[in-house]
Amino acid sequence: MPVNIIGTAIVKGTEAIPYYQQIKTAAPYVVAAGAAKYWSRGATNTWERKLHGKVYLVTGASSQGMGTAVVLEMARLGAQLIILTRNVDEWATDWCNDLREKSQNDLIYMEKCDLSDLWQVRKFATGWLDNAPPRRLDGVVVMSGEMEPWGIPVVSPPTRRSSVDGLELQMATNYVGIFHLLDLLQPSFKAQPPDRDVRIIITTCWLQSMGEINVEDPLWQNAKYDSSLKFFASSKLQLSVCMLELQRRLLNEIKKMQKDGKEVKGTHVTVTLVQPGTMRSHSLRRVLSNGSVFLLIFLYCLLLYPLLFLLTKSGRRGAQSVLYALMTPELEEVNLQDEKVKYVSDCSIVKLARKEFEDEALQTKLYENTLRDINELEKKMASKRNKAKTTKKK
Repeated sequence: MPVNIIGTAIVKGTEAIPYYQQIKTAAPYVVAAGAAKYWSRGATNTWERKLHGKVYLVTGASSQGMGTAVVLEMARLGAQLIILTRNVDEWATDWCNDLREKSQNDLIYMEKCDLSDLWQVRKFATGWLDNAPPRRLDGVVVMSGEMEPWGIPVVSPPTRRSSVDGLELQMATNYVGIFHLLDLLQPSFKAQPPDRDVRIIITTCWLQSMGEINVEDPLWQNAKYDSSLKFFASSKLQLSVCMLELQRRLLNEIKKMQKDGKEVKGTHVTVTLVQPGTMRSHSLRRVLSNGSVFLLIFLYCLLLYPLLFLLTKSGRRGAQSVLYALMTPELEEVNLQDEKVKYVSDCSIVKLARKEFEDEALQTKLYENTLRDINELEKKMASKRNKAKTTKKK
């Protein structure tokens, strides 16, 4: 077909080509749309390594978007996956079995752990650590997140949803639960042999640039709920800032062990922040539709989807940066130029922009205050559970 068209154009001229004028008119728009789509799809991960025998904890895997694309690739490469999920129900079981079948990997397991519930997080972490010798752990991949509709002023103001601990749901899921999990798992990270490359990968969002840091009230228990966007952005920002402190604490503990002449373990533990880009995810659909089925069908599906298709990523394309952080040799100890947390966007390491990422005193104080408030909240909720049990017995 292309040869015939070219031959006709050479011999008889372009006017002899059927629908030439229509093609000539539409071509610039088609090329522009193609260029926009090529740009928005982002970079592709070109690294691959064998994951046979490696063990990873994963959150946010059953999203049917980025999370599912990441775990499918990890499973295909032979990794053993322990997937943390809010509920282990019939749907989750079917999804897990489907993942095993697609990847030809039976070493995929699901554990109940609602990250918005501090008690469930501690229960899982305690169970994980209660093992001798220490369990193998090659990394943690955090892709879970909660994003509430932003609300339409006057017509539909944002409605605050709370976790079982009374925290704002986005703050509880995106920040407090993940922080608590990783802090409790520190002994597991440090117990890994020195030749094991342990990678802690945390997905974030470019909206963190719009967030605030509440050092004195890091769980935002006393903050006014006037904007769901502010709580979402701030939860992502605070988690990213605390990850810098977590990396420092792990490395300082290793150096202390070296000075004491003890066997050094965990020298390959690295923390990486990943910004996967704007995707056509459940969160985006929920925000644009404001939680309304009518707006989802009319606004998102009919009006905005063609534009979103051109300018945003699919879940599979968003997964590329996560897979890059998991597989690139740049994060191996022999190739690291410094001990700082790396920030990955579009399959390359870039610089963190906000000034908070350079303020070590702020990072330390935020981390310590978060620990303090979590411990106080856990004691409070434990007391409530004990009182409820006592009342039930009576």
